[in-house]
Amino acid sequence: MSRIPCDVIRDLFPSYIDEVTSKASNELIEEHLTGCSACREVLKNMRGGLPFAEEADEERKEIDFLKKNKKRNRRIAVLSIAGAALMLVLLLAVRVFLVGDSDYTGWAPMNLKVEGRTLTFDAVPVDSAQAVSALDYEEADGVITVKARSVLVSPLKRGTMHGSYTASGEIREVRNGSRIIWAEGATVSAAASDLFAARHDYVGDMPANNRLAQALNLSSYLGSFTNELETAAEPYGWKILLNDEIPGERLAQKEQDMDAFGYVIVGLVGNLDHVTFVYRTGGEERTLTVTAAEAGAFFGEDIKNCGKNVRSLDALLGKSGLALYAFSNEPSSSEEEMWIRLVNRTDTELFQVSCRFYKNGELMSEQFGQNADGSAVKPGDCFWISAGEADFGSWEGDPLLEIEFGFTTPAGEEIRSGGRMRVAAAPGTRYEAAVAGSEAEGYSVEQ
Repeated sequence: MSRIPCDVIRDLFPSYIDEVTSKASNELIEEHLTGCSACREVLKNMRGGLPFAEEADEERKEIDFLKKNKKRNRRIAVLSIAGAALMLVLLLAVRVFLVGDSDYTGWAPMNLKVEGRTLTFDAVPVDSAQAVSALDYEEADGVITVKARSVLVSPLKRGTMHGSYTASGEIREVRNGSRIIWAEGATVSAAASDLFAARHDYVGDMPANNRLAQALNLSSYLGSFTNELETAAEPYGWKILLNDEIPGERLAQKEQDMDAFGYVIVGLVGNLDHVTFVYRTGGEERTLTVTAAEAGAFFGEDIKNCGKNVRSLDALLGKSGLALYAFSNEPSSSEEEMWIRLVNRTDTELFQVSCRFYKNGELMSEQFGQNADGSAVKPGDCFWISAGEADFGSWEGDPLLEIEFGFTTPAGEEIRSGGRMRVAAAPGTRYEAAVAGSEAEGYSVEQ
C-alpha cells in the first residue's frame, strides 16, 4: 500500500482528472486509490459520481459520442445549406417562369370584345421574351381593371393568354393597369389614354402644364420653349414662347401643328380659355392664339369634353391629325440612328414591313424589316426599323418625318397602312408603334 499521505494524493486529483499528470504520478495515485476508500470517494465526487476505474472508459465513450455528433451535425449543416440553396433556386424559378411580376403593363389587348357584361381578349406581351402567366380583375362602378403577371417564355408559358371576365353589371370602361384601353363601345388609343392621364383643372399649376407638354412631346415638334401664364384675371391663358426661328418653308406645317396642339391643350386644362404661341419667322415676331371657343367650333362639340371623356379626346386626335404623331420617344442604344419598334398587334403573321420616309412631302428613302431567318413576325412580336442621315438627308434643320408603312401578308401581298405616322427625327431616340387590324379589314399603325 502506498505510504503517500491522502492530502498529497488529493492535491493531485485536479491534474489527474485533467490528464496532465505523468505516467509515474498516475501509477502512484491509482495504487493509493486501490487501498484507500476515502480517497476513492473524494475522487468519485470530484468526477460527478463515477468510480475512478470507470472514468477512463466513460470519458472515451463521451469523446467518441462528441466526435460522432460533430460529424453528424456537420452533415446536417451541409445538407441544410444545400437544401436551402435548392429551395431558393426553385422559388426563383417559380417566380421567373410560373408566377412572375404582379403588375405587368407591357402587354397589349388583342381581339378585345365587350358583349353585355362579358369581356374577352387576348393579352399579348409586347416583348417576345415575356409571357403572360396570370390575369387579375378588379371591378368598381362599371370599370374593369385588368392586371397581368409576366414570366420569361418557357415550355410552361409561351406568351399570349386568353382573358375572360363576367362583370356584375354593365361594363363602361376597361383598363390595363392605369391605362384606359376600351370605353363606351370602342377601343382607346394609347396616345389618347396617356394624354387623358395628363389632364388637369388649373392652368396655374405649372408642373401639371409641363407634364401635359411632355406627354404631347411638344418640344420635339415645335422646338424648345419657355412659358408665361396669364392668370391674374379671367379669361386665363397660357403663352408658349418658341425659342427657334421657323424657316419660311416650314411655316405652314408649324402653324398647323400649333393649331392642333392648341386644341388639345385647351381641351385638357379645365380653366384654360386660350393658348398663345409666340414665334419668329423671317426676322418677324408673330403670335397664334387658339381659344376654347375656336377649338370647340373645329371639333364640333364643347372642347372641354376632351378632359371628361377619353373617347372625345381620341376623336379630337383623329380629326386634328395628331393621332398619327408619335408622342412618346425613349433613348436608344445608338447615338447615330433613330429606331422604330413596331409591334404586331394583329391576329395575322406578317413577313415583312416596309417604311417609306417623307421629308417636306418628298420621298427620301425606303427601309425594310423582317426576321433574320425570313420567318414570320407572329402576333405579339415586333419589327425593328432604323433610320439615319443617309435615309432623309440630315439631322439638322428640325427634320420632321412622315412614315408610310407597308406589310407583307402570308399570301405575299403588300398592304399599305392608312395614313402616315409623323415623328420628330433625332439621333439616339426610339419610337414605339403598333400594327393593328386584320387582312380582311385592313391594317393601320397606331401608338
